[in-house]
Amino acid sequence: MMTQHNPKDSWQNLITEFHSKSDRAAAILGAAFLEAHLGELIGSFFVDACDQDCSLLDVDRPLGTFAARVRGAYCMGLISKTEYHDLNLIMQIQHAFANQVYGPAFTDNGIREKCFQLRIPRQVLLPAETHTPRQLFVFATAILTQQLAWRAEQAEKKRCKVPEDFMLIDTED
Repeated sequence: MMTQHNPKDSWQNLITEFHSKSDRAAAILGAAFLEAHLGELIGSFFVDACDQDCSLLDVDRPLGTFAARVRGAYCMGLISKTEYHDLNLIMQIQHAFANQVYGPAFTDNGIREKCFQLRIPRQVLLPAETHTPRQLFVFATAILTQQLAWRAEQAEKKRCKVPEDFMLIDTED
């Protein structure tokens, strides 16, 4: 059973968590929040009978990584093209921070460019507003976290059940 979160709380908790963090911590934390929420969304579509023994979401399982969850959610129709695009950029930004040993920052050219390529902030923020790459990253991550939490909550209400029995042929006319 997935843990239920209030989507409003997810947004506010993420912003609060980011406030005092370094750029590296914000990038890695943002990706971790999204990975967890993608796991909840995907898991909300699984039947109740999928317990720990058959979980596809464990670290060593097919949907256990951030990349696999992004691809899986997109292929299952759980996220939009724009969300898929931004999740992939956020994953690339997270990798850049994780792989640079000394002082990566949102103002570094490669990271900065990826932040400005995020589509969700452009769809929501006013065109005249200017934002730093970090603000764009935080905003996109918070919006995505809120969306994924809301969708997981909705999916939980529509969870499928394992059929009692399968019939190979229909014997009733």
